Amino acid sequence: MMRSTLPVLILAVAVTATHATTFEPALGVTLPDEVAGLSFAGKKEFPQKELGVNYAWQRNGPTRGSVFIYTAGAKAIPDGTEAPIVRRHFDQVIGEVQQMATIGRARSVTLSGSSEQVTHYSGCGPQFIWRGYEIVLDEGSLTSYTYVTGLKNNFVKLRISHLKGDAQAAKDTERFVQEIRKVLGGCK
Repeated sequence: MMRSTLPVLILAVAVTATHATTFEPALGVTLPDEVAGLSFAGKKEFPQKELGVNYAWQRNGPTRGSVFIYTAGAKAIPDGTEAPIVRRHFDQVIGEVQQMATIGRARSVTLSGSSEQVTHYSGCGPQFIWRGYEIVLDEGSLTSYTYVTGLKNNFVKLRISHLKGDAQAAKDTERFVQEIRKVLGGCK
């Protein structure tokens, strides 16, 4: 009798483990196993404390959404997008994106639009400074977006990338930002 229930118990535990959520102590939020149709793909803690942690969600295509939570060594990071330290950090992040071609990590990087934009979502959740860009890699071309805000004395950076021209992925990008901002804001 015990032998026949053991495989069922193991299967139940394995299925439960794949649908777990992850608590992020720096922000006091629980991150879901799915965001905008993207499945949780993992968590990476960086060895340098100031680089923080990265959570990723992904679907085939490939479409990948990531949330980075870190301080970058800053001692005081105000909430929102207006503080000079948040604006300077966003400029630094976009500068690093542009350098990808220079250091050989991409064939080219082309920023979209003439400058950054700020989200103006209604309801609960943080707003972000953001910028889109095209990255040409050996494997193909990606459309990517980077969003940055200050939240609970951390920088929060969202990065969403998908194959250039994938109309569904473009819709998923907006859904990802909308859904994850509600999670980050502790919205009900």
